[in-house]
Amino acid sequence: MFAIGGAIAAVSVASCNGVPSTVTHTGLPYYRTKELTPEWVSVKAAASATMHRVPTFAFTNHRGEQVTNRVLAGRVTLVHFFYASCGRVCPRAVVSIQRLLQSVPTDTGFQVLSYTVQPERDSVAALAVYARHHEIADARWQLLTGAWTEIEALATRGYFVNLRDGASYGTDDLAHTETLVLVDQEARIRGVYNATLALDMEQIARDVQVLERERAAH
Repeated sequence: MFAIGGAIAAVSVASCNGVPSTVTHTGLPYYRTKELTPEWVSVKAAASATMHRVPTFAFTNHRGEQVTNRVLAGRVTLVHFFYASCGRVCPRAVVSIQRLLQSVPTDTGFQVLSYTVQPERDSVAALAVYARHHEIADARWQLLTGAWTEIEALATRGYFVNLRDGASYGTDDLAHTETLVLVDQEARIRGVYNATLALDMEQIARDVQVLERERAAH
């Protein structure tokens, strides 16, 4: 999946006479449903109570600290799902995220939350070892663990990520996902990307800047 970037997005629609026309949108869209259909809405609609936002959560990071949904407030957040023993997609995603963090200035309020999808194996201690092994030392990046039921519910209902689509990875059940989700400073989903695609990772860096400018303007 590829998120529509912050510069210009052109969408074909039917005009009154039935002839397709093009509507140009600027800024990042919002994602309000599990279908992940991009929507451009007014500032008022985006701020309304009916706009989808990531719900409350509480997990523990690889440093043994509790992390709740409050960490989303005022920060642009990239959301990632993985597991420590993953040997294919996850390592590639980790390298991509490391490069992304290096490209995004520390004063933007950007952060990464990586949720394990095998919490029964990925304890706090295991995640700490994983972080050391993969040189995950940036304070803006947190590896999170907790109850599987809570992680799956948050992924499905909060981030609209299907954690049970493991067939494409050659597994019967959940393996992992290359999907990355960008959440704005008010816990609203603003982008969906593929961590294995270099163009998507470059787009994330640009979209973080778009969200920073959007916040400053409002």
